Amino acid sequence: MSDNASSYISLYRRYRPQRFADVVGQEEVIRTLRNAVVAGQVAHAYLFSGERGIGKTTVARILARAVNCLHPEGGEPCNECANCKTILANRTLDILEIDGASNRGIDHIRRLREEVAFAPTDLKTKVYIIDEVHMLTNEAFNALLKTLEEPPPHVVFIFATTEPHKVPRTILSRCQAFDFRKIPQEKIAAHLRRIAEAEEIPIEADALDLIARKANGGMRDAIVMLEQAGSFRHEGGRITTASLLDMLGLVGREEHAAFLAAVESGNRKQALELIDSLVSRGKDLEVFLGDLIETLRDRIAAGESKDEGRDIALVRGILEIKQELYRSLDRRIVLEIGILSLMQELSPKEPGPKPMEEPAESNSNPKVTPTEAPLLAADEPAPPSPGRSDAPPPDGAPLEARWEAMLRKIEQERIAIAAFLTEGTPRIDGDKLRIAFHPEYTFHKESLEKSENMHYLAGMVHRYLGDRFAVEVEFDDNAARKPSPREALREKARLLCEVFDGKVVKED
Repeated sequence: MSDNASSYISLYRRYRPQRFADVVGQEEVIRTLRNAVVAGQVAHAYLFSGERGIGKTTVARILARAVNCLHPEGGEPCNECANCKTILANRTLDILEIDGASNRGIDHIRRLREEVAFAPTDLKTKVYIIDEVHMLTNEAFNALLKTLEEPPPHVVFIFATTEPHKVPRTILSRCQAFDFRKIPQEKIAAHLRRIAEAEEIPIEADALDLIARKANGGMRDAIVMLEQAGSFRHEGGRITTASLLDMLGLVGREEHAAFLAAVESGNRKQALELIDSLVSRGKDLEVFLGDLIETLRDRIAAGESKDEGRDIALVRGILEIKQELYRSLDRRIVLEIGILSLMQELSPKEPGPKPMEEPAESNSNPKVTPTEAPLLAADEPAPPSPGRSDAPPPDGAPLEARWEAMLRKIEQERIAIAAFLTEGTPRIDGDKLRIAFHPEYTFHKESLEKSENMHYLAGMVHRYLGDRFAVEVEFDDNAARKPSPREALREKARLLCEVFDGKVVKED
């Protein structure tokens, strides 16, 4: 490797902000920290939280220089004094950056507590920057707690994390917390344009906007993509949107629109041909589905949807396929079968003969007694699809809407219980909610009957359905039996065979 190659510094490191004023998109955080430095009211502990690549560690380093700068200017480090140069050159023992993921044990924190008591070696203030602090063990947090309660006056702690909900409340309550926001797309594009001009990287404005959009609010990721695009382009050429799409494994909006049009019109052949084209060109199918969802979301938000209900159903269906794709090894087959199934669900149903209706009163083999009715009566109109709010529906809402809202909330908190409940058939029997399972679902019934699960379920029922209901779990031969995953997959395979006039030659 040549000397030039070994000494090369990546763009995101070269353009890392060295002053508060250089930080993009975190104006509220920067203003507060600069005012604290000017007033001499720097706290002993800070917690910086937010997505990766949006400036948490960079701001922590600037703050470390600002509190030690010999000639601060409006709360900014001068970066010229002896202290600033020492910190920038990484020649001081008083600024410690600790990786919480690899130094997470209690022994590491005990050593830190011993070192904290000593005065700074050559600076005014010791600064400990602990990145990914949520990775510390509970014992390590407990060991750190005493130091945070009574810190020496010459020490400042700065914690950075992408998952603040994993930091104990006892630690949070002793820190000034700052939530770093995702950087707006237009600010990322403007900053990338300045870097491209300084580095003489020729790039189209639309390509810059594409990088800013795909960076998802992270400046570091955006700069890395810009640098990669600069290496990807042909010598002397200009970075275009098309070349950028090839580099990132993406497709343009025209292909998104063509695919959605094929799905909406029920054109199975065109949809499968487009998937085949994506696979043959090595495109990331999961990213493609994410872009489809974003396209539909923009269409709905802009009020350009011709059938909003259909578009919402499309988004939900594509989200389910995307989740299944994430867990699958054979992504192409999963995507093809998923899209074909979604098209079948969305296709208008042809009117056919009405199913045979049971007499209103039957003494031979009644399935539903007057006192034991399903949550939604047969003659009751179906409620509109509820929103995604976690709040219980109003008192006048149909019981089925309340049941669905309860399931969504349980899925967020106890996904296993939600999975069990979806296989059951809920019925109202006076002041009892009976959840009936087909006899084949023994595991589901026994799991729900565990005391901790029943206690949780009873609380959710009282919250969403009403305090008067008691919960009972039972077997019922007449309860619905949903197809197993293997049976559902076999049905999807049958559908695929119908489209291609093929047959299943082997079944594992």
